[in-house]
Amino acid sequence: MKRALVTSLIMVCGLSLVGCEGSKNASSEASYDLPKAKISVSKDTPSWKKDKEKANLTWYVNYDWFAQKWGKDYATKFITEDTNVSITYQAGTSENLNTKMASGDLPDIITLDGSDPLVKDAAKWALPLDVLSKKYDPYFYNGASKEEVTKYYTTKDGHLYGYPNFATTKADYEKGGLYGNEAFLVRKDIYEQIGKPDMSTPEGFIAALKKVQELGLKDDSGKPIVPLGTWPLLAPADSKIFSDTLADMIGVPLTKNDKQYDRYMDKDFQKWYSTLSQARRDGLTDRDMLTMNDDNNNAQVINGSYFAYFQPNIIGDTDPMSQRSLKSPDAPYIAVNGPASTIGRKTMVQGPSLQGWTLTFISKKVKNPEKAMELITYLTSPEGDTVMNYGREGKTYKMVDGKPVLNKDLLTLKQTDPSKYETEIGLGTHPWVTDSALLSRQMGLSQFPAALMQQKEWTMDHLIFPGKVTNLDAMLSKESGRNLNKIEQNWSQTVAKILNAKSDSEVEKYFKDFKSYRESTGWKQITDERNKQIEYNIKKGQ
Repeated sequence: MKRALVTSLIMVCGLSLVGCEGSKNASSEASYDLPKAKISVSKDTPSWKKDKEKANLTWYVNYDWFAQKWGKDYATKFITEDTNVSITYQAGTSENLNTKMASGDLPDIITLDGSDPLVKDAAKWALPLDVLSKKYDPYFYNGASKEEVTKYYTTKDGHLYGYPNFATTKADYEKGGLYGNEAFLVRKDIYEQIGKPDMSTPEGFIAALKKVQELGLKDDSGKPIVPLGTWPLLAPADSKIFSDTLADMIGVPLTKNDKQYDRYMDKDFQKWYSTLSQARRDGLTDRDMLTMNDDNNNAQVINGSYFAYFQPNIIGDTDPMSQRSLKSPDAPYIAVNGPASTIGRKTMVQGPSLQGWTLTFISKKVKNPEKAMELITYLTSPEGDTVMNYGREGKTYKMVDGKPVLNKDLLTLKQTDPSKYETEIGLGTHPWVTDSALLSRQMGLSQFPAALMQQKEWTMDHLIFPGKVTNLDAMLSKESGRNLNKIEQNWSQTVAKILNAKSDSEVEKYFKDFKSYRESTGWKQITDERNKQIEYNIKKGQ
């Protein structure tokens, strides 16, 4: 699940679905041959409150790691009680979904990663939510969904096909209570033992790692402590741990003069890469960092094998960090101010934006479009979102100062045994159209397992709204998309070369080689397309 979360959160837009002005000539509901509504609809009252008909729908989630079962936990039982809709989940890979698309045997509801190529062709296989809302549940636009989100995701044919989860607006930032998801971590006990050194400069960073090495400390399994560890670097997307995460920590800009900024060619960024290469030459890093898998990495975290740790996805390490905290409560991993700019830039943690994570659609093969629309309206509304995340007032939570608060036993379970909480309680674990900003404001730090609270709190002082770079890549032209994949593969190989470089001159050479490869692989066209999206985002107030 960890790998899926990281790659899924690298989601951006472009040319066809997201980031297109709506047309006033959208096709009418008559074009879709929809059955008549069984109830009298109203923009002021959600249809699920009137419609007592029961329905069983299939919901396909395009992640094969998703294993929740509808009706087995509190969340889905309450949702079914309210909406009279039961769900049979299907989970799979893009290969599975492509087979379904080819056969025409589609489920009722489909959730995809927002960057999935199928999103561009949604008009071919999905019903417009705006058409369904008008016919079956006008409350979707009048009280459930976010106006800024629906406007942004409306395509140039005038229709809204998919609704995102985790989509966060400028207004959400103004309300506060948001957190980032990346940090620089150290093992608290060792950090204190070596005097809480300043690791913000290349010199201080190397000195701290060497000091740990010289102490000859052992981890929980009796093996030597590794001064610097990392997530697995096997997949191209994961190589961005020492690129995007590092760039954010040292404050490398995302844009300059409202154009894409070339972060990898930034001199400050390259200087820190030379520092990482030096750390590896000096034997200060995990020797298996380039070949380890998830299980290897999780074991290292649980055993406290690393002193310092670049964290690109705090939530993705929920289980190993929780196990670490329970196993060694006096030696958890905490976020600190680590590597920083050598030229005075501020650390910035990219927060959530309108790009969200996934998009959820109602397919053209839906058996009961009325009930499917009612369910989507329910889940996107503040009322349904609260039920999904908290359950039922008086049973699983109570209101305190105008905010829902989970019962103490449930909150304790969530913070100490997140795996059991997910399986048995399920509140917050069906997130496919959830409003994460609302949840964040409601719960504060208590929404996170105890092992992650300090890490999440650290992000608040460094959080930025990355609105200008919302959805840069998800729908690049096919040619640019293919070229970008090639470039990312090459960057992954370049990262390995740099980390294993024998000198700073080699590091410099590998950066130059990478730049040359990009230029010969359609980089200019990719940059031009991204800059058009940045221009669009600025026009949309991002």
